[in-house]
Amino acid sequence: MARIDTGRITLNYADTGEGPAFVFIPGLVGLYDAWQFQLEHFSKNYRCVTFDHRGTGDSDKPTGPGAYSTQAIAEDVIALMDSLEIDQAHIAGTSTGGCILQNLALDYPDRVRACIFNNTWITADEFISRVAITRKRIAESYGPEEYVKVSTMFTSGADQFRNNLPAVMELEKRALKTVGAVEILTARMDMMLAHDRTGELAGIRKPSLVIGTIDDATIPYYFARDLKDALPQAELELFEDGGHYSYRRHPDKWNKRVETFLQKAESAL
Repeated sequence: MARIDTGRITLNYADTGEGPAFVFIPGLVGLYDAWQFQLEHFSKNYRCVTFDHRGTGDSDKPTGPGAYSTQAIAEDVIALMDSLEIDQAHIAGTSTGGCILQNLALDYPDRVRACIFNNTWITADEFISRVAITRKRIAESYGPEEYVKVSTMFTSGADQFRNNLPAVMELEKRALKTVGAVEILTARMDMMLAHDRTGELAGIRKPSLVIGTIDDATIPYYFARDLKDALPQAELELFEDGGHYSYRRHPDKWNKRVETFLQKAESAL
């Protein structure tokens, strides 16, 4: 891991492999470690870049009004690409990272080659709002440690606790070690609830793959169908199981599907 001053914020990031650039955006937990199985695989043929969100991990943790929004993190991605001299990249975003990717594809289309939207949504409905508000209240009432532990339950799901526990605990360990203050946690939850580019999504003209998981207890799979229908050039893939971290539960299947999509997208670009 390394830290880089992008001119707007200092981010903790990873940069590995050679080839076409492929940027991975984490979800609300914000840690680049979540993509470890993708970095190992795709760095054989791509230059893979990922990072800790602002407010998480070993990146800067600003406070105050306006410090957290999906637009602000999208701008962090552009600043990171600029700092690493990456003109254009394939970009994958999971959960909140998928919302950040919506901003990138709409506001910086020349910097995006193809999009992979994983277990994400368009704008919060009643279910997502209740999940987010519950996590926010836990942070406010019981503090950052309990917030992290409950977030692990929501994002990993029972299946991964049963079948993938060492990887679950490894990610949680770093989250506990680097978690921000309650003020930051609640601001990041509010940014999740505030995201809404619904009326603009048809303007995303990049090759896109939308992945959802039927048993996702955090972001309902029906949002994958909604997003696919909103995007003119999208493919849809629904996995039967894997929860909110399908790409960590079944990395071989996830990686193979994305690899096939990227080969097709690159031939069309």
